[in-house]
Amino acid sequence: MALRTSADNAEDVAAGFRMLRDPLPEHATEITSLIADLYSISTSLTSLDDLTKNRQFRRNVAVAKEDLDLVQTSLKYTLEDIVDFFGDIEVQKGSNREIFKRTWLSLTAFFQKESHEPLPTRLAKYKTFLRELEDLIKDKYPDTPLMSGLRNNLKGLLIQQENRLTPRFGGLSLGTPSSSTTSAEPGSPVSDRRPRNRRSYERARPSHRSPQSPLSPSSGTFSDIPPSAPDAPGSPTTGSTTTTSQSAASNTLVSDHWAKRVFLDEITMTPIPYVGESSKCLGEHSPGVKRWLKDEGFEELFQLAFTGDSDLRIHFYLREDDHRARILCKAPHTARPSEYFCMPLNLLEIVRVGSCLNLCRRRRGGYELVLWANLKFSTIEQMVLFFCTFLALRSQDAGRPVESIRDYELDNEEELFGGQILDDNYLHALRIYRDKVSGAVRLQASVHKGEMKRAPVWTAFITQYLGTRSWIRRPDSKVVVLRELRQTIFMFAADYTPQKTSRGEHILQFTNRADAQGFIETIAELANTR
Repeated sequence: MALRTSADNAEDVAAGFRMLRDPLPEHATEITSLIADLYSISTSLTSLDDLTKNRQFRRNVAVAKEDLDLVQTSLKYTLEDIVDFFGDIEVQKGSNREIFKRTWLSLTAFFQKESHEPLPTRLAKYKTFLRELEDLIKDKYPDTPLMSGLRNNLKGLLIQQENRLTPRFGGLSLGTPSSSTTSAEPGSPVSDRRPRNRRSYERARPSHRSPQSPLSPSSGTFSDIPPSAPDAPGSPTTGSTTTTSQSAASNTLVSDHWAKRVFLDEITMTPIPYVGESSKCLGEHSPGVKRWLKDEGFEELFQLAFTGDSDLRIHFYLREDDHRARILCKAPHTARPSEYFCMPLNLLEIVRVGSCLNLCRRRRGGYELVLWANLKFSTIEQMVLFFCTFLALRSQDAGRPVESIRDYELDNEEELFGGQILDDNYLHALRIYRDKVSGAVRLQASVHKGEMKRAPVWTAFITQYLGTRSWIRRPDSKVVVLRELRQTIFMFAADYTPQKTSRGEHILQFTNRADAQGFIETIAELANTR
């Protein structure tokens, strides 16, 4: 993980502590100190990131690399444990003050138990060690005895952190749902901290790549929004084409990206009532955004035209080096220049309202949704594909991952089945959804464990197959075979290969008999109620 990403994560955790400070005035001083230390850690990490890119300090960076890896790895575990406590706030019952109080006490007790010292002491050690590393790299005579003591302490802490995680995963361990309709989402009690070492079947976000040329760092904060600047004249709108891909891409990742194919595949078209506000963007106009995107190394993936009751055009952009994703809205005007609006995907959430998808920003500490763009759809298939593409691109963004994902389900869809499958050697959650408005039925496989949890892997509409003779069979207690399945895949071909028989039939390898049986029964019920 890049040092700048670690810096961003430290700031995110600092922001999370702010929501505890006001409801807990008796702990405000300690919480404020934690926030200050986290920002100090972030500042040091950012400075170290700059130093590692400076050729003047190349030799000293090599000397410090092992220590940098040590503190960064231990800090990563610490920050992720804190985020887990923050994530548990939403699922607890009681008044806000009671919930925050329980969270604070559980959090402080956890760190005291793990390393026999309070969290403030641990953060102070990270902060001091990072500052000494800065001095080491800059030849400013670091305190060698102090560094030696801190190094030994952090090595011991890292052993404690890794020992806490490793023993739980001697093999694949999956819980069995109590019924076939139980969601694939596992519980996560506060008393049993979620492990962080990734298993062989977990998916990880795409790693950062070393840029071929220097790029301005992108932190995922509001500074990602490009500054206003004069823009070159935009190209005229081209008819009512629904989807367009960039004709020439300068790198393999963008030119071969899975997102380019999503809206080109032939799919069924199930209409939904075309009601609600027209497609529009309510963000801040950024005249120079297209030039800014190009200068920052972003390339266009594809574009969609919403021509039903507006001429709004949506463009998705990606930067190869760190998989950062941006959405650009173009609002053409006849009597004046077109307006452009741009946002990082990881600052937006997506909510369905009737036949529209609202792209929203969170404000007031995450408790208020503010509409940024409204997109209107005429078919459920197009809406679902946009929804899944948005979630997948956002989850694969390695710059500043979204935590505590709230928008992983589409409103007005009901989950009829949830189970676990081993899919191309990965553990996925397989669900059956039925849209309450159109009646369309689809399958969706999502990442079930790890840092990309709930990210869509593939979806397939199956309404037309329900009740079809010989479409589904069960050759084994844990295996279901589907004769036909038009999957839309939200991953690179190198990262996912659909499981098929020699005759091209699709294989669903469930992890237990109950899920396989539940899937068969749910499909049968759907066929009988058509």
